[in-house]
Amino acid sequence: MEVIEQIISNIVSTDRAATLWLNKLGAEYSWMDPFWQFMSEIKVWFPMYALVAALLIWRLGWKKGLIAVAAVALAFFCNERINNLIKALTERPRPCNDEGMLTAGIRVLMQGWGFSFPSGHACNSFGFAVCSAWCLKMDKKLNWNWYAVVIILWAFTVAASRVMVACHFIGDVTVGAITGTIMAVIWYKIAKWLCDRIKVR
Repeated sequence: MEVIEQIISNIVSTDRAATLWLNKLGAEYSWMDPFWQFMSEIKVWFPMYALVAALLIWRLGWKKGLIAVAAVALAFFCNERINNLIKALTERPRPCNDEGMLTAGIRVLMQGWGFSFPSGHACNSFGFAVCSAWCLKMDKKLNWNWYAVVIILWAFTVAASRVMVACHFIGDVTVGAITGTIMAVIWYKIAKWLCDRIKVR
């Protein structure tokens, strides 16, 4: 038991040190601060979500498209529920509210509320990115690899922004990204199974 506790303690210490290093590195590129703040804003991405939903319906047809949109939405919904449950169980303070991190000089660009582990932004952005990218691949007429690259890069940037603004630790966004990806794959598989049974586009 003590060995496990020591391993967890080492992981947490490394996570805190790595987060502090990456966050402070931003001071050398402070001109990027508005960019990180922008990437962390949830509301600015609503038009993109709507555009991707319209794209899915346009390319897959309304039946398969609506199934794909529902899969992305359900991945998002499930990620929110799981994310909130884990946060309630772990109750990890955010870096911006952590006395130790504040004393160490972490740069706070945005104020976060609630608990930190895992990152909801990372969970939801990767869930949206992975599920929508896989669903678009059901369109056999066009190659959507470019979309997959762009949307995954977007998800990585959103996740990184949470560390740069001091709202999450690196471990938070890592676990969030993994959780979001797993949920995205599950709902994509369900959507694919349903779409394969629709013969007429």
